[in-house]
Amino acid sequence: MTMQIRTAVGALGAALTLLAPSAAVAAPTAGPSTGTTVSAPRLVLTPDVRGYQGELPITVTNRGDSPSVRLLITEPVAGSWNGTVSNEFCMTTVPISYQRTFECWLSVPPGASSTVTARFEVLTRPRPYAMSTDGGRIALRSPDVAKPFRTVFRSTTGSVRHPRAYRPDTRSRASIEVGEARLTRQSDGRWAGWLPVTVGYRGDAPHNRLVVASTVPTGVDLTETDPVDLPVFADGFTVPGGRFAAGERRSFRVKVTAPKGTAPGPLGVGEFVVGAGYEGGDVPEATPRNNVASFPIIAVDAS
Repeated sequence: MTMQIRTAVGALGAALTLLAPSAAVAAPTAGPSTGTTVSAPRLVLTPDVRGYQGELPITVTNRGDSPSVRLLITEPVAGSWNGTVSNEFCMTTVPISYQRTFECWLSVPPGASSTVTARFEVLTRPRPYAMSTDGGRIALRSPDVAKPFRTVFRSTTGSVRHPRAYRPDTRSRASIEVGEARLTRQSDGRWAGWLPVTVGYRGDAPHNRLVVASTVPTGVDLTETDPVDLPVFADGFTVPGGRFAAGERRSFRVKVTAPKGTAPGPLGVGEFVVGAGYEGGDVPEATPRNNVASFPIIAVDAS
C-alpha cells in the first residue's frame, strides 16, 4: 500500500526491543565482486508507551581488500527509522521514497565482521494480537542483491504467534483547538499574550512533523512557542515535540504580539490550519474539517 505525497507549497522509550530467537534470518547477501556479506535476523518490535520499538543487529563480514563498506537499510514501515545504537553516519538515499532507504558508511577491517544495530520505532496503537510486515530490506551498495527481513510486532501480552498483517493509515487525522489571544500592554508599549493551542493526531499515517499555517490581521505577529522548538513566523510554525503517537494530544502556547501604538480592543480574528508533513511533502488529510480553528485577538488595557 502506498501513500501519495503532494509537494508542499508555502512556508513551511521506555522499553527497548526483545529480540526473540528465530530461524527467520535474512540469507547473507554478498557484494557483486568482493564476496562481502551482510545478514540479519527478523526484527521484533515491542509495545511501549508511544507505540512499538525494536533493534535489528545487522552483521557485515568483509571479505574484500578495503575497510570501506556501504550498507543499505530500508525501513520496514515508512517513517520508522530511528538511527543506529552506535550512531553510524547514515543518510537517506536519493530520490527519497515512501519507505526510506538509508545508506550507512562503515569501516570494517578486511577479513573481519562487524555488527551494526539499527533502531526502529512505529508510532501506532499497541494491539492485543501480534502483527507482521515484510517491508524491510538490507543490502550492500548494489541494488540487485538486496534481501528482505521480516518484522513482527509483539502483542501486548508478549506473543508473536499468528501475526496479522500491519497496514498503517495512508491519510493523516490531525486536529486543532485554539483558545483566545488576549494581549496586554508591555513595558515598552508593545502588546503581547499567550494563545493556548491543542493539537491531536488520531491515526498512524507516517509523518515527520505537524505544521500549522496561520493567518493573522495586519500588524499582529507570532513570535515563539512554549515549549520552544523551531522558529515561528507570522504565517506558520511547527508543532513542538516532533512526531505524534497515534491518539496523542499535545497542548502548548503561541506568543501573539502587536506593535506599539495599537489601540485597545478587538484586533480581528486569526486562523490556524494544521497538517502533517512527511519528507518534504504534505500528507493527505482524512478529516480536513478538523484541521481548521479560528481565534479572536483582543488587546486588553489593564490600566
